[in-house]
Amino acid sequence: MTGFQTATRSVQPLPQASGRRPGLRHLTGAAALAAAAALVALPVGDGIVLGPLTIDRAALFLATAVLGLSALVQGFAWRYMDGDRDRSGFDRRLGILTLAALVLAAADHMLAFLGAWMVVALVLPRAIGHARGWGAADAAAALARRSLIGGTVFLAAGLLLLWLATGGHRFSALAAGGLAAADPMMITLAALAFVAVVVVQCALPPAHGWLMASMTAPTPVSAFMHAGLVNAGGILMLRTLPVFEAVPAATVAAFAMGSLAMLIGAAASRAQTGVKRGLAASTSAQMGYMTVQAALGFPGAALAHLVLHGLYKASLFLGAGSALAGAHAPRASVPATASRLMLAWPAAIAAGAGFALVTGKLDATLGGRADTGAILVAIAGLAGLQLATGVLRTGARTMVVVLALPVAALIAGGLYGAVILIVDALTGVGAAPQPLALHHLLLPVALLMGWGAIALGLDRRAAAAWTFFATAGRPAATTFSVTKGASHA
Repeated sequence: MTGFQTATRSVQPLPQASGRRPGLRHLTGAAALAAAAALVALPVGDGIVLGPLTIDRAALFLATAVLGLSALVQGFAWRYMDGDRDRSGFDRRLGILTLAALVLAAADHMLAFLGAWMVVALVLPRAIGHARGWGAADAAAALARRSLIGGTVFLAAGLLLLWLATGGHRFSALAAGGLAAADPMMITLAALAFVAVVVVQCALPPAHGWLMASMTAPTPVSAFMHAGLVNAGGILMLRTLPVFEAVPAATVAAFAMGSLAMLIGAAASRAQTGVKRGLAASTSAQMGYMTVQAALGFPGAALAHLVLHGLYKASLFLGAGSALAGAHAPRASVPATASRLMLAWPAAIAAGAGFALVTGKLDATLGGRADTGAILVAIAGLAGLQLATGVLRTGARTMVVVLALPVAALIAGGLYGAVILIVDALTGVGAAPQPLALHHLLLPVALLMGWGAIALGLDRRAAAAWTFFATAGRPAATTFSVTKGASHA
């Protein structure tokens, strides 16, 4: 009994956070509010030129998200990183990455954009390998460094070709007709280089290994990577959209790589044994969708997805530890049957209809001028299909499913469409849908087949495929969790 009492008395309240620079996160949050206010107040137009930067509504929209997410992560890290022996280094790197993301959001001068990109390529791997001396963290940092520096080389080559071809060094000149007299071959090579950059930075297969391995990083780093770092490839596509429009082959390549990422990322997310790695695989799939949206000619939708996914996924990373509490809780699940899966289709149709009614992206197709807006509507419908399937697998009553799911899907599709319209209005980014082509139609067909395979559990039955999706692209040192350094993840 004495031993029990001694053990009880030895338990003390957790120490309070040391209070290292608590005002910094407040300052960052205030800056986010200021950026949001400026976003509303600034008229739609060319923006304010400040040297190599152009402060327009799109830049302010991104800055609001970057600063808001940085403040959120700093608040989380204030206690999470307390007592870490390299806490000052963590704070410094987070601050540098925040500034670099802000420059990427506003840079109009190509050299300023490249400089910020290089900073991310050099600093982010060090943040991923925060737990120095842990083999898994060191291997992950090395892979991220090689991948991101390789992407930076492609970016430098593309920008140099673009500079030589146009004689200009500002992205804004591209939209103002700067490509009219440019050498087509140089523009084509630049566009293909940009596709390679997007694949690497957005962790699209086959370059997704660095992101999957990066889960050795502290959780705040994993969360902040979604604030203009992993999704910086989308920012590049928005900056160089006239180049992609001038080179159809590059647009098709970006569409194909994004589509591949949507399929592989979704399968890989189911094969992960760790919460954070599952979220990383999902990020690869979502970055693929963002790339597809930009390639289809809807930069506003891509911008909305870039920011919303970053905020949503960061919140999931910050709550990843809480997910372990219910990891062993029993979950009701019923086998998928053809009749049960058929009940999900009304929700799919409703989700697509809600999205189409709000955005009008199906109007041209229904009017006989089929364009890529129909693909976005189809993907919205497939999202509703996936949602309904998940509910059905919980064993929900048929009457509830039949009556409630389509209504919920209709509202969800309409809300998502409304968000895109709001972002379009706030940023002034216009859509340029393309005529519908055969390769566009292949994506919803492939997604539908993938949904069917996952719903029926075919991916879990193929051991070789399951192992491939679980481990592909990662260094051996990061494939399985180890005890040493586990607290850093």
